[in-house]
Amino acid sequence: MPAAALSDSPECVHFVDDWDGILHETYGGDADGAVLDCARRLAADPAGEEAYAWTLGLVMMAAYIGRFSRKDVAAAALEALHATDRRLRDLPCAHRTHPYESDLDDRIDHFVDDLPLLTNGLTEDEDPDWEDDATKEQWLCPRDIAGYARVAVDIIAPGSVGGIPPRLPARDARRAEDLRSIVWDYPSAAVDPGQELSAYARNLVANPLGYHRAGLVVVLHAACWYAASGRIRDRRVLDTMVDALEAVLPGLGDAFCAHGEGDHPEVGRDTAEQATVGIHLLSPGGRGVYRHWHREELETAPLEAWLCPAFLATIAREALDHLRTGRERLFGLRDTVHLDEVLVRPDGRLDVERLTHAVRFRCRDGQAAEDAGLWAARRFAAGPADPRERLVLLLVACWSVTSGEEPPPEAVRRDLRAILGAERTAASAGETCPHGDVHPWDVLSELVGRRHFGFHEDPYGAHLNHLYAPGEYDTPERPFEPGAWGCPRHVAQRVRLALRVLDGVG
Repeated sequence: MPAAALSDSPECVHFVDDWDGILHETYGGDADGAVLDCARRLAADPAGEEAYAWTLGLVMMAAYIGRFSRKDVAAAALEALHATDRRLRDLPCAHRTHPYESDLDDRIDHFVDDLPLLTNGLTEDEDPDWEDDATKEQWLCPRDIAGYARVAVDIIAPGSVGGIPPRLPARDARRAEDLRSIVWDYPSAAVDPGQELSAYARNLVANPLGYHRAGLVVVLHAACWYAASGRIRDRRVLDTMVDALEAVLPGLGDAFCAHGEGDHPEVGRDTAEQATVGIHLLSPGGRGVYRHWHREELETAPLEAWLCPAFLATIAREALDHLRTGRERLFGLRDTVHLDEVLVRPDGRLDVERLTHAVRFRCRDGQAAEDAGLWAARRFAAGPADPRERLVLLLVACWSVTSGEEPPPEAVRRDLRAILGAERTAASAGETCPHGDVHPWDVLSELVGRRHFGFHEDPYGAHLNHLYAPGEYDTPERPFEPGAWGCPRHVAQRVRLALRVLDGVG
């Protein structure tokens, strides 16, 4: 049984820094060797005087063991921890509470400092370094050591042991963090959003009636806005998410719902929080943690409301509609015929100001800018007779590509790539010209970089408007001759840059 006091320097204190390094993934030695050594020492005397330290050491290393250790190392740790639990959990105890019953995350970072103090012979009042709210006697209580042994077992093998506070499995904590980074639109460096979302969707397709159903539906609903935003450029990801939601809806059916108006959770506003809840719904431990949240935070919806089939059916349909619409917008055939009535005047000439305005204000309506550029490219490919109109249409099509922060979606990229790719062969980038390296778009780009233009000022649009209809629009600052705009070298540069963006190069 753990003693109230040991020698001034029990052997275990020499390993605490190593355990802390493994906990924080900064240890440079043989981590599996450190785990195995600790487990063997605990197994040799699972209820001995130093069992408290070897147990807490395995708690510190448990996340590493569950994620990275070899199977034989993890098995040795689990065997030692189970032995300690069996020997100590039923011994007499006068304490109402124990440290293991509290949130481990609040305490584990202090183990490196507190563990050596437990048996230094000083009481809490005598020990100036002791800051924990529990007494040393509570820490050294056999039932507390047994409880921590079970906590370590649960971290290594989630759901395999009872008698501990509910805890979100370590792997799910990582998943929640990764998922939040995705819906925040700042994916972690090691996270592939497409792979992550596809994995959740495939799990739901594989078992649409299983225990994980509610969590996966909530996760897919939280992520559907990101998936359909255009950030994911692989159609298969959206296809899999759609398949998953289509698979789950028949099982939700028209289930009776006893909840009143406003009793279901509010979703869609804070997708990161919703994604976190979805991850908690995937495991018994996570659901237990959520129940505790609900007791502490009265504004949160009860767990049963998240599990309600009627609620799940509602958000599944909403996510499905959003994903289908987004999939068509991103990967379907983009229709621009309706723009003929908007961008062509009754006399057959371009409404060039509306055309350039749509591209200029892509920050307000990205799809309108994409559609305008695609419409311009398609009209150019149709071969209007007016050479000035052809030039402006081609320049607008290129501008619509290069003005965005990312390449356009596949529904737009397909046609643009074909049209501009064909034009590249017609425009000679190597042909000499009298303009040297100074062409209109280069000069305007330098001007924009040097000067602040108001939100409604558009030097590019002003020049293109004047190029197309010099009699209708004022001469813009730093005018250029039509020959400079139509210079084969200048046009080839614009086409080549647009194609590089479309191909995702540089």
